[in-house]
Amino acid sequence: MIKALAEVTGYQDGWLSLACQQQTSCGSCQSQSQCGTGIVSKALPGKVKHLKVRAPKPLPAGTLVEIGLGEATLLRSALLVYMVPLVMMLTGALLGQFLFATLAGSGEGGVIALSLGLGAVGVGLARHLAPRIGTQEQQQPQLLRVMGEPVSDLAVINTTQQDSD
Repeated sequence: MIKALAEVTGYQDGWLSLACQQQTSCGSCQSQSQCGTGIVSKALPGKVKHLKVRAPKPLPAGTLVEIGLGEATLLRSALLVYMVPLVMMLTGALLGQFLFATLAGSGEGGVIALSLGLGAVGVGLARHLAPRIGTQEQQQPQLLRVMGEPVSDLAVINTTQQDSD
């Protein structure tokens, strides 16, 4: 199960509205201080994704929760989204090479056009097949546990200031 932390932003009709910070892989390697991508990822704030999760009871806004998505669903989705267009594009290139270069004796323009055309067909096919790779419940993130209630503003202690003697 792939897990992430999210903050509750609301509750309506059995569904929690959540805000989840998108995690990037950048910033976790040894060379993050010399890498341009690592420096840019530190400077720019991460994207916040808004999603809904079914919940048995309402939770107050600001509550931190843990959500999860099954790995099998994510792997099937990634396989479909990446491999179908790639296979179609390679098929277009091979078919174009045979049709245009071998039989017709023309240049690479037809090969490239057929490859891009079948790649676009592959993208459309992946979009068409994507809703069918699992049930709606399998594709929906699940609420795993409630991490904690929001802290009231009165209970927050500023630890950067020291009391005077």
